[in-house]
Amino acid sequence: MEYLITFLFCFTVVYLCYSLIVVYRKKGFEKFKTSKQLLYFEKAYNINKEKINLKHFAQSLALTNAFIIAATCTIIEIFDNLILKLMVGFVILVPLMLLMYKILGTIYKKKEGK
Repeated sequence: MEYLITFLFCFTVVYLCYSLIVVYRKKGFEKFKTSKQLLYFEKAYNINKEKINLKHFAQSLALTNAFIIAATCTIIEIFDNLILKLMVGFVILVPLMLLMYKILGTIYKKKEGK
């Protein structure tokens, strides 16, 4: 139960922060349009940002990033040793990012075609 609370707390905090700073702030959203994350999705998954709704994409990316960070934080809570937490966190974070971004990129590539 403790891990579920940790996950939900981390997920909520990260999602709200990302949404308030990037999605709902005009200045933050303008920076998002030229961000490295959006450029990554354009290059890696051939997503045309002109054909998708960038607000919806930013929201989806906020949810994805919140899930990645919350899952990593929850998993590293199992370990007590700081060095072990860092190593496990890195080992989990990178593949989880690649997997979740692949799923998000595939979904938006299909949406772009419609």
